[in-house]
Amino acid sequence: MQEKYERLFYEFEPQHTQWGDWILSPQAYFRGETDMPGAGINVGYQVFMKPVRLEKEPHFHREDEYLVFLGASLPDVFSGWDAEVHFYMGPTMDSMEKVVITEPTVIHIPKSWWHSPLDFVRVDKPLIFQAVMQAGRTGMVKYVEWKDGERQYLYFGDEAERRCVIRKGENCTYCGKCFSHPEEVPPRPYSFVPWTVVNEDSVSSYTDKGAYDPEKAPDSTKCVVTRTNPSRPYSDATVLKAPKPPLSEAVRKNVLALPKEKTSWGPWCPSPQAYFRGETYMEGATYHVGFQVFAGANNTEETHFHQGCEEYIFIIGADPMNFFDFDAEIEMTIGDDPDHMESRMITRPTVVRIPPNTWHCPIRFRKMKKPVVFQAAFMSGTWGTIVRREAKEGSSFFKSDYSYAYMGDNVRMCRFDPKKRCNICGKCFGNMEIKE
Repeated sequence: MQEKYERLFYEFEPQHTQWGDWILSPQAYFRGETDMPGAGINVGYQVFMKPVRLEKEPHFHREDEYLVFLGASLPDVFSGWDAEVHFYMGPTMDSMEKVVITEPTVIHIPKSWWHSPLDFVRVDKPLIFQAVMQAGRTGMVKYVEWKDGERQYLYFGDEAERRCVIRKGENCTYCGKCFSHPEEVPPRPYSFVPWTVVNEDSVSSYTDKGAYDPEKAPDSTKCVVTRTNPSRPYSDATVLKAPKPPLSEAVRKNVLALPKEKTSWGPWCPSPQAYFRGETYMEGATYHVGFQVFAGANNTEETHFHQGCEEYIFIIGADPMNFFDFDAEIEMTIGDDPDHMESRMITRPTVVRIPPNTWHCPIRFRKMKKPVVFQAAFMSGTWGTIVRREAKEGSSFFKSDYSYAYMGDNVRMCRFDPKKRCNICGKCFGNMEIKE
């Protein structure tokens, strides 16, 4: 394979950490430009086992961020949910709002919005957490007050020197020892400026164990954003001890109770699926991603490219207790045009970067001895693809042997009912399953 394509593949390395018994080790993480020069995304795969309070002080980023909360019982992330998480966010430090998460949820944090703490108040079943930063380098800004009373916005990020807070002279490796051994961390020379939560109601827990009913999870048709049907942050799938605090319109539209997509793709892709379809489900979204489990051999997608937008394909093991338990062979094709495609075999957890206008696919899943998680992460709120077709006479203004057809979220209608928007149910799919 040409070097320009080979460098678009990155194999995950197990990150053995000392964060504490509240999180599973090893973790899987793709740290953007650190792992792949030129990459424009940071993504983590973490499994929370016990309650913990993280990011105890508000901060903001220069880029959009997405937080994903899923039940760690794949392939059905809905039936495995039994947890409660509190999160705080808002456009300013003085207008943050408390968001209560009691079901599989996606949160969009717009650039420059203040957010955190992130409080896992109840974890009765393991919880998959994914923080997605739409940037190749991560960075955050916090507001502090020094001992002399001066206040300052401090930046912490990949571009700045990041030193270990316990071992002097060493660089931070994200080992997490400062989490599990706080007594070894020296005191800071500053304190954090207080913030305001405008809808805080002093309720410490809104649910009990087993309060979530996966059968009542919202389906995809109820979550499609229209003028008369805005996306809703809270569904009725959870039995509440107390009503959740109301959210302003600004915050509400950035919180989505993840819809359950009941599909008919075939036994190679179990149903229900979990998918965040960007602007289809959330007004103003800048990201589009699936959380699918492929359990059998199949061929996916025809050769295509995405105009002006990057895509990242993540393939890892489907056992949340060990994402590195991987036993499959997957052929990824990529190239300059449909007549000059090259292939690369994937045999370990891997991320593939697809730059804008780069031809890629099909992806051939072979020797699927163990299921894999497949995530196609599209760096835009509206997914769209372009394929090549034999040109019909007079089909193009310019003389060409080919025409280029566009298909996307904004134009795709149901093949059985032209008045209905396609929801990728899979009923029209051909037999994509193959024998190994």
